[in-house]
Amino acid sequence: MSLNKLPVIPDVRQPRTIVKVGGERVAACVSWSVLSNSYEQADTFQVTFATAALPPDRDANWFSGQPELLVEIFAGFPLNPVQYDEANLESLIYGRVDTVELDPVSAQLTLSGRDLTALFIDEKVTLQFQNMTASKVAEKLAAAHGLQAIGPETKRPIGKSYAHDNVSLTAQRTEWDLLAALAREEDFLCAVSGKTLYFGPRLQGPALPYELRWTIGEKGNPAANVSSLQLLRDLTVAKGVTVEARSWNAKQGKKFTARYSNAPGGGKGQKPTHTVERNGLDQAGVKRLARQKYDEVAQHEMKLRARLPADHLLTTNDMLRLTGTGTNFDQDYLIDSVTRTMSLTDGYVMEVSAKNINKDTSQ
Repeated sequence: MSLNKLPVIPDVRQPRTIVKVGGERVAACVSWSVLSNSYEQADTFQVTFATAALPPDRDANWFSGQPELLVEIFAGFPLNPVQYDEANLESLIYGRVDTVELDPVSAQLTLSGRDLTALFIDEKVTLQFQNMTASKVAEKLAAAHGLQAIGPETKRPIGKSYAHDNVSLTAQRTEWDLLAALAREEDFLCAVSGKTLYFGPRLQGPALPYELRWTIGEKGNPAANVSSLQLLRDLTVAKGVTVEARSWNAKQGKKFTARYSNAPGGGKGQKPTHTVERNGLDQAGVKRLARQKYDEVAQHEMKLRARLPADHLLTTNDMLRLTGTGTNFDQDYLIDSVTRTMSLTDGYVMEVSAKNINKDTSQ
């Protein structure tokens, strides 16, 4: 069983899209792409318009003089592909434009930008939050940017939990750095979708994986529900990963160290291949940190990249499963990113980048 229906039955698809700039629909789009990242990163977009088809009140001159531009991209498969609006489609991204590029030779105008995560990434911390809980900090920062924060309330005042050690509340870091650090301390995640900041427990994806199935027919001809597939194994990571975690705990006046390794003998007597430091942890905390860092590194051993017809089933929160190649690459993968692209030449397609620990060599 899989999240997507297999085998794929050939069918005619009629995807449709709407692009809005500043809340107004602009019908001159020739192509766009939306890259959905894994958590703690901004999603990005790029949309290209034919300048000759731009409306008079949204022409190239208008775009060249705007101090700020907000873009929303919708896509989907409406029941009536002739008459539809954004209510029949799914909003893939809502964000700010970072750059406006005009190409007079090709008569095209391209807007590139990020979702509203950029509001926190581009802003330095200017306030002090020691007497507030992590959820209240998220709520206050979101409100300052006109966003709504959702998620459960946390209980611990960050001034007590993180004093001296875990979270530096100075103006030398961005608001997103602060939110991400607070989320890690609570075992939460923070992510922006549309005009909402989610600050809460990690979301659980569907129980069923999204399957990429490779098959060989009776005549020896390969078939798959992808148009391209690249698989890679990093042999440097495969040789073994040893992580050493360190922490200075000011409250206890002690330094704690822990190791995690899949190398023979647990990597004893060897220099660690990776080190990580986070102050304020106890012995149990540094053990968890070492395992967390190990997982992050070891997950780069097996990598997958695929291109296939776009749908709206697959998200970065899902598990991707490859079957049928008859190799060690047949396993589950964690999704790094999904890039959906719609254009007049290629139609509606998506590219998936994923990685994971090698199930046969990692512990």
